[in-house]
Amino acid sequence: MKINFRKIGRRLLRFIVFIIILILCGYIFLYIKQERFFFNPKVLSKDYTYSFDQSFEEIDIKVEDDVTLNALLFKTDSISKGLILYFHGNAGAIHEWGERAYLYTENSFDVLFVDYRGYGKSDSFYEEESELYNDAQKVYDYVLTRYEEKDVIVLGYSIGTGFAAYTAAKNNPKLLILEAPYYAWNEFISNIAPVPLALINYEIPSYKFLGKVKCPIRVFHGAKDFLIKPEEHSKRLKELYPDKIELTLIKGAGHNGIYLSKQYYDELQELLSRY
Repeated sequence: MKINFRKIGRRLLRFIVFIIILILCGYIFLYIKQERFFFNPKVLSKDYTYSFDQSFEEIDIKVEDDVTLNALLFKTDSISKGLILYFHGNAGAIHEWGERAYLYTENSFDVLFVDYRGYGKSDSFYEEESELYNDAQKVYDYVLTRYEEKDVIVLGYSIGTGFAAYTAAKNNPKLLILEAPYYAWNEFISNIAPVPLALINYEIPSYKFLGKVKCPIRVFHGAKDFLIKPEEHSKRLKELYPDKIELTLIKGAGHNGIYLSKQYYDELQELLSRY
């Protein structure tokens, strides 16, 4: 039987071209719709009623003429030492994130959880990176209408660490806390998915922001975080700013659930006792 190598070659070439076109289409789709991959919100109706075991205040913060962000303020039962501004992760909404308010109120701090655009009851959605920074600053400006800046701590978790780092760099809080931070968002995405950096519209360069932060920086990272790996992110940030960053690896913790660790709670309690 005679093998037709020319015919096989043409079929192979068509298959390769098909795969290349498929990959290119995937890249184009990701470029256009990347916000859907980066942000995983839980949308709540405007009449949704929050319910928690502790008292809270629901707040709407105007960040643009037609955009309002929904927030929850939990106050400590003891004499307040100040406020923790909490930038949460990329999933869910503050009806879930608010469940961890006790971590801070039990340590004599009020805490404000804010939903990003498209999350919970917040308006609109993100189309460009500058909107993230605009919102973070507008929320911080609101905080300063109720608290003195010397009493403000900025805290970010996962995707929120970039917003927290930016906010601390542009302002003068007394402490910055980062939990499971990334070195730079676009680099992180490019490492976990075969996506060229040029196609990622959101850089969020935490490493640059941290260079401009004037207050102490405390980083917590799960030692077994296989999503945002500490050796690729937190440890690199520590190496870049060894005198500015205090890094604590939480034994046995992954990306989620750091706050459930006794080690984390004890370390957090000791940290907040100093502020």
